[in-house]
Amino acid sequence: MTSAHTSGTILRGRDLGGISVEEVLMPSGLCVPEHSHDGAQIYFVLEGEYAEDEHALGPGSAWFRPPHQSHHNEVLGTDAALTLIVTIDENRFARTQRRTTSGRELHSLLLGETRSELLRELRDADDETATALEGWSLVLLSRVERALTGMPPSKPEWLNDAVSFMERCYRQPLSLSGIAAHVAVHPATLAAAFRRFHQTSVGEYLRGLRLDYARDALLHTPRPIKEIALDAGFYDQAHFGRHFKRRFGTSPAKLRAYQP
Repeated sequence: MTSAHTSGTILRGRDLGGISVEEVLMPSGLCVPEHSHDGAQIYFVLEGEYAEDEHALGPGSAWFRPPHQSHHNEVLGTDAALTLIVTIDENRFARTQRRTTSGRELHSLLLGETRSELLRELRDADDETATALEGWSLVLLSRVERALTGMPPSKPEWLNDAVSFMERCYRQPLSLSGIAAHVAVHPATLAAAFRRFHQTSVGEYLRGLRLDYARDALLHTPRPIKEIALDAGFYDQAHFGRHFKRRFGTSPAKLRAYQP
């Protein structure tokens, strides 16, 4: 399947009336000479390497291009490039067009969330896919506008859900992928958002919850240290002791001995 929006092969796509969303495979060796598109385009490189004019883009890169901008493209290396392309009709794009007159790479962790949702809807299509794709495309456009103007992104609601889940279940075996699955985002999206908004990693935050629980148990119960360590989610007492001293500046045994 092909369209006026791309020179690659469309694996999956939806035309939503002024907005199109397409997962496109660009074959190795593809070199598209100078051309332009009537609509604005936001595209994500999912796999392989792809060039927008002189800009080399790898997996995870996002690129924005306003309507009618002349450009050329090329697939770099020996592998095909897989991309997700959102094309927005010029009339629906009027406000964002005023933000910039040239293409540019986009850097915003929240774009990764919309990329994941758009891909999921394309690949797991059902009767509500068109509505969901249009909604996520408009969310994407609003986030691109903010990225173009330097406005800081708001904290995603699913990140609050992830924190609440960790605070409820920190004594259970938890992993980054498991927490991400609970809030329906990609693990890399969760990890990046956590660092941006909490200035720490998911693992460090989880360890802090477990250590705070253990400290409280040491001070207010007579339970053995080993039992507390295992109950808090540490796999052995030595592992627990190292992290406890790093956080509180003393060992579990000394903390218990020094309490009034």
